[in-house]
Amino acid sequence: MPRSNPWLLASLLALGGCGGPPPGAPATAAEVAAIAADDAGESMAGDSPLAPVAGLAAAHLDPLAQGIAAENARLEQTLSRLQDARDDAARLVALAGIEAERLDAVGAEAAGLAVHDYRRLRDALYEHLGAIETRTALEAEYGDPDTRGMDAATAAEARRQAGAVMAALPDPYADLDPALADALRARQGELLALRNTYIQRLFRVVDGP
Repeated sequence: MPRSNPWLLASLLALGGCGGPPPGAPATAAEVAAIAADDAGESMAGDSPLAPVAGLAAAHLDPLAQGIAAENARLEQTLSRLQDARDDAARLVALAGIEAERLDAVGAEAAGLAVHDYRRLRDALYEHLGAIETRTALEAEYGDPDTRGMDAATAAEARRQAGAVMAALPDPYADLDPALADALRARQGELLALRNTYIQRLFRVVDGP
């Protein structure tokens, strides 16, 4: 029996890959700058994933954190059951507990929200956290380019390209309600850890315990 199911794979694809750039990812600062500029243009057109999602507010962060933690606990419980499963039937029973609707319901109950509201707000939070994580990674790569060993012209070009990347990179906080932006900044590490644990455990379920 295959170890994964289509919903788990789709969830991972929706959240975005972890552990390095995918095949065909831009290799140079110029390529990154071009992509970032395109994304910025889309933002002006209203299609950017960084656009604020109606309803997400600072007051939702506590219940969402509780809900995601509950989903993570269910995923860990499933991994334990998969390790103990002796046959395909037992594996199917274990996996049934984390199908999309059931996992969303676990999170919604812990958050004290209706399932459809929890799913919408959690997904909006995940989009913003993904944008924050992407910007942080690019800032680390291009914010202060290492020009040691370069001649003056090459160093100047490296700094120019790095500057182009940073100038074109959307600010994930810019369009948010100020209270939500402040709350996300204050809890960025905690919330990213919850999201990344969710992703890592989904990967472990897909790959097999």
